[in-house]
Amino acid sequence: MKKTALLILALALSLNSFAQVKIGLRFAPSIAFNGVVSDGIYNDATNGGTGLRFSAGPTADFFFADNYAFSTGLWYTVKRTSLGGLVRMGNSGTTEDLRSLYNLQFIQVPLTVKLFTNEVAPDIRVYFQLGGTMDFKLAEKPQDKGNNFLYEQSEAQNNKRVFKPFDAGLYLGAGAEYVLGTNTALFAGLNYNRGLINALTNLDYAGSGINNDLSLRNQLFSLEVGLKF
Repeated sequence: MKKTALLILALALSLNSFAQVKIGLRFAPSIAFNGVVSDGIYNDATNGGTGLRFSAGPTADFFFADNYAFSTGLWYTVKRTSLGGLVRMGNSGTTEDLRSLYNLQFIQVPLTVKLFTNEVAPDIRVYFQLGGTMDFKLAEKPQDKGNNFLYEQSEAQNNKRVFKPFDAGLYLGAGAEYVLGTNTALFAGLNYNRGLINALTNLDYAGSGINNDLSLRNQLFSLEVGLKF
């Protein structure tokens, strides 16, 4: 109990050290896709394409100088994981369609540094953002279940989860902020979020874990808009 109280006190003191805190809301329609790295029987695996998804939620900028802030938030983010190609079973010539499509729902916590320029026009500043995200999976939703290789393997193994419960990502962004009033600002920008962890679990196929020879890493390219107050 004492340790918890000390932790809360330390957090409160650290937040008080920031000169200013700006809270906001953001919405970010995204182009969602994933990279594929494959080996062994999955050598013909391909990216299954792109799709439109979104991210939304509160954001907070903790300024420790006029032009520098620690930026975080709590975002509900939907990713699209897709797979195409064939799985080839040794020299037998037997193949199976790898086609799979899932929607993955996450709570994202960005941990980034945001750098602001001085005004480039009246009441307008440009910002650059760099850091990472911690992503906690809420749900995995298979699409087109009748033609979904990963879903079929999951069903055959008592509905074993296909994707890991956690991801971590690199986050890069840039945009502009327009001051509307004393405490209000409108912002818009572009950002790129790249997953750093193989999203697949050790779901079994042909006697070994699929993630031993197949790797999927989620990626998002987003247009974000929001309001700070």
